[in-house]
Amino acid sequence: MRFLLLVLTAICTVSCASRYPQLAVHSVVEVAKAPVRQWRSVAVTTAVVGGALLLDHEIADVVRNNDAAAIGTAARHVEPFGGGASDKVMAGFLLYGLAGKNERARNVAFDAFLSSVIASKGITPALKFATQRARPNDGKDDSFPSNHATQAFAVASVIATHYDDRRWVRWVAYTLAGGVGFARVYHDAHHTSDVLAGAAIGTLVGTTVARANRNARANWTLVPTVGREGVGFMVHLSR
Repeated sequence: MRFLLLVLTAICTVSCASRYPQLAVHSVVEVAKAPVRQWRSVAVTTAVVGGALLLDHEIADVVRNNDAAAIGTAARHVEPFGGGASDKVMAGFLLYGLAGKNERARNVAFDAFLSSVIASKGITPALKFATQRARPNDGKDDSFPSNHATQAFAVASVIATHYDDRRWVRWVAYTLAGGVGFARVYHDAHHTSDVLAGAAIGTLVGTTVARANRNARANWTLVPTVGREGVGFMVHLSR
């Protein structure tokens, strides 16, 4: 189901306009540049994750000692937003954008899908392979960073960036993403540092993609063309 939703989101979104393939390339380039441009934030985040590495076991003990039925229920319901439920959120924005002719919703769907691919299908798996850190619950060597946290924050940051004029939307998006991170620690699936690293990756990628594409979309213009098929338009990105 998750893979199918991702494929449908990609196909439907790209088919909405010819500009999207170029925006995808533009986004990848901007994400590659982001760590250099935002080196201060990256340095601070690295320090925070490094500090969390020293406290992972202590934090896990605190979480275990404060177990409660209500917390477990909340964690169980919010955790899917780092997986299949996030894909449904993207598909929801896409369908709403198409049915309601809402360009912002369509843009959220595209940017969230692209951020998800870059962050949770590219960056995080590469880091998992490089670090080979054991999970706290089963010992599998794919703990760092948390892919659930990466996915949740990638989608949340795109939504928050596009709806920066609606504070409640940002609160809901980041609260759900934060809940996903907590759930992964609560269920002993990840260390706290895994979650923090995933959240940082997702946020950096999602915010970068959404901002870069928003600026690029502001520069798109329609250029009339005449060809064998008649009069039409092509999309042009001014620089």
